[in-house]
Amino acid sequence: MATKKAAKKAAKKATKKTAKKAVRKAGAKRTAKKAAKKVVRKAAAKRTVKKAAKKAAKKTARKATTRRAAAKKTARKAVKKAATRKTAAKKATKKVAKKTAARKSPAKKAAKKVVRKAAATKRVASKRVATKKTVARKTTRKPRAPRVAIPEPAHITPEQALANTRALLEAKHAHDRETPAWQHIGEGGNHVPDPGFQSEEARLKANELHQGEIHQSAIQGSIGATDRQNQGKRDARG
Repeated sequence: MATKKAAKKAAKKATKKTAKKAVRKAGAKRTAKKAAKKVVRKAAAKRTVKKAAKKAAKKTARKATTRRAAAKKTARKAVKKAATRKTAAKKATKKVAKKTAARKSPAKKAAKKVVRKAAATKRVASKRVATKKTVARKTTRKPRAPRVAIPEPAHITPEQALANTRALLEAKHAHDRETPAWQHIGEGGNHVPDPGFQSEEARLKANELHQGEIHQSAIQGSIGATDRQNQGKRDARG
C-alpha cells in the first residue's frame, strides 16, 4: 500500500513537472511569436516609411519638372514676343527708309538731269573747239600734188597672143636641147672620154669574172626546180 501511494505521488509530481514544462515552453513560444510579430511590424513600418519617402520624392520631382516646363514655356513666349517686336521694328524702319528713298529719288533725278545737261553743254563746247582747231589745221596744210594718170595696158589680139606663146615654146625647147652647164664644170673644153675600160686592171678583172661565169656547171633546168630538189633532199635528211 505504501509503495502504491509513493508511486502515485511520484506520478503526480512527474505529470505536474511535465505540465509546468509544457506551460513554460508554450509561454516561451508565445513570447517568441510576439517578438517575431514586433520585428515584422517594425519592418512593415520601415517599408511604409520608405514608400512614403519615395512618393514624396516623386511628387517633388514632378513638381520641379512641371515648374521647369512652365519656365521654358514662358521663356519661349518671351523670345517669340521679342522676335515679333524686332520684326515689327524692322518693317517699320524699312517703310521709313522706303519713304525717305522715295522722297530723295526726285531730288537725285533732278540732280542727275542737271549733271547730264552740264556734261552735254561741255561736250558741245569741246566739239566746237575741236572743229575750230581742225579747220585751222586744214587751212595750214600744203596743197597736194596732182595725181599722175597711169596709162592703161595696150590690148592685144588673140593672134598676137598665140604668136607670143609659140615663140616662148620654141625658146624652151631650144634650152632643153642644150647640155646643162653643170656638166662642163672641171673640164678644159669639150673633152669627150675614150670609150672602153678606165684602166688595164679594170679590163683584166672584168675578163676574169666573165671566164668564171662561163665555166660554171649547168643547172639542168630552171633555178626553181633545183631549189625544190635541194629542199627535198634536206627534208629527207632531217
